Amino acid sequence: MKKIFVNRLENSHLTALTENGKLLELIRDSDDNASVAGNIYAGVVKKINTGFVFLDVGLARQAFLDTRDHRDRGLFCDGKLSVKQGDTLVVQILKDCTRDKGPAATSNITHSGRLVVLHKTLGERDKISVSRKIRDEAEAARLKALGEMHVPAGFSAIMRSAAENRSEDEIAQEIHTVSVKFAAHQQWRHIKAPAVLLAEPPIIKTLREFGGDDVHEIVVDDTSVFEVLQAEYGPRLRHYAEDEHIFAHFFLKTQIEKIRDRRVWLKSGGSIIIEQTEACVVIDVNSGKLTAKRGNAALKVNLEAAKEIAYQLRLRNLSGIIIVDFIAINSPEDTHSLTEFLRAQLAKDRIPAVVVGMTALGLMEITRKRIRPPF
Repeated sequence: MKKIFVNRLENSHLTALTENGKLLELIRDSDDNASVAGNIYAGVVKKINTGFVFLDVGLARQAFLDTRDHRDRGLFCDGKLSVKQGDTLVVQILKDCTRDKGPAATSNITHSGRLVVLHKTLGERDKISVSRKIRDEAEAARLKALGEMHVPAGFSAIMRSAAENRSEDEIAQEIHTVSVKFAAHQQWRHIKAPAVLLAEPPIIKTLREFGGDDVHEIVVDDTSVFEVLQAEYGPRLRHYAEDEHIFAHFFLKTQIEKIRDRRVWLKSGGSIIIEQTEACVVIDVNSGKLTAKRGNAALKVNLEAAKEIAYQLRLRNLSGIIIVDFIAINSPEDTHSLTEFLRAQLAKDRIPAVVVGMTALGLMEITRKRIRPPF
């Protein structure tokens, strides 16, 4: 059973996602480090390089558009880029800043609900897509048919996983609600850039990330947040008003305190050591008192470590290139088993991760999509 707990801090919120009492993810949102992904800005074109348009959107660093992205075909006329320095563009942030890049943006604005995502059609045909998380082919076909029936002309849509098994009335109502948001775009033309056009509070974005239909309860200790969320989450929402700290009351405090530990112990007596560097994350697997000479002990420890590594990557939000030094195993069959098991564990993560495989030096290489800074 999944639950979400939201703790109000002085200038931020700390949100914990749990499953059967185990902490899965932890996100801290504040005005200082809040994600700007999804926000919409009016930006001034400052520079155009081959393949890129750089804009001042009012943030500390300039946003950039990758004009090679199919989403920005609307910026071209007869195959040539139609914008120039000094022009104003309405853009939506796709990714937050990284160490060496400003925020990535697109001129093709999308609006999201819990069940559907809509954006203006750039091609000749409207396209209705269904989340790949919906495995039932009959249900996917039903949702696609509903999208084709109710999505207005000139829009493309993605039917989200939360739409699975929802009634036609619910889906039709949300499509209408989301499509109405595009009416505000006409008013944005009169706003002087750079300016923020649409920015949801960080805690709302976080709960939208976490708060799928598989979450049974959302517990918040902030009265104002509780009031804002009541309409959207209804009976799943609970206000916590006890004197004891919310994380202590629900046995999360100790789990949170361990997040920054360099060494994580395994039940077998082995351990993993996690080192975060500028270039990548390095994880070393130690066997402890077990040795590879005792049967298939090495594989057993590696499998246990693989499960813990997938969990720690999600818990600490470690992204980019991850290198794992597992205990050496010589059997190709065991290496294959370990690789496939690791893939299965990473598949539980809502953030995409790819097992690249073993390097020539016997190190396991993983990549995980970078969405937020590590905790």
